[in-house]
Amino acid sequence: MCKRLWNEKTYLFLNTGFFFWLLTLIAWFFRYSTVAIIAFISSIICLALYFNHKKVSHMFNKKQSKSEPTPTINREEITSQVIEEKSLASTPVISEDKTNTVIARDVIFEGNITSNEQVHIYGKVIGNIVGKNNTVKIMQNGHVTGNITSSELLVNGKVEGECLSETINIDTNGEIYGTIRYSSLSIKKGGVFSGHAEVKSATKTNDNITVFKEKLKLDEHLQNLTPDVGSL
Repeated sequence: MCKRLWNEKTYLFLNTGFFFWLLTLIAWFFRYSTVAIIAFISSIICLALYFNHKKVSHMFNKKQSKSEPTPTINREEITSQVIEEKSLASTPVISEDKTNTVIARDVIFEGNITSNEQVHIYGKVIGNIVGKNNTVKIMQNGHVTGNITSSELLVNGKVEGECLSETINIDTNGEIYGTIRYSSLSIKKGGVFSGHAEVKSATKTNDNITVFKEKLKLDEHLQNLTPDVGSL
């Protein structure tokens, strides 16, 4: 809009200059020298104003049409950034949060948990927990209602159910109510256990003794069936 008004003003000076020039010729033709001089001066002024506005308009358009400088692209920086991003993506990030299964405090989880890593229970779990060959920790104020199977079981909270583990440690605030099967049992002062306990190693020893006794009986039976050489 401003550009249009500026152009109209420029052409107004040009038309006015031509008008005064025509008036100069007419006045000069009819011998009106005074009017001719005034009209001539006016035409010169108008033409000067026209060329001045035209010059300013050209500079204004040139400034507007001047394109913004295109930012230069540094290919080396982009390549280094891409390589760095790829290296970060390919490098595994190991953190305790990723290697452990954690049930946070004030969380109630209903369902079974099976994990290849350590299991830490701070909240409440209603279901079975299978830690396979790893450690299951029932932290203080943690509560599990269900069976637990693991390589090592540390209880500083409360467990209601069957616990099957090579090593069972009941801490000062730990409570287990149910059946436990273990190879090694440790109960600290203040810890509570109520239920049935089975030692896994003892069961294996009893089985070996039974097999050995049956083998002895079989050997005695075979000896009784073998005839004496002297009787022949």
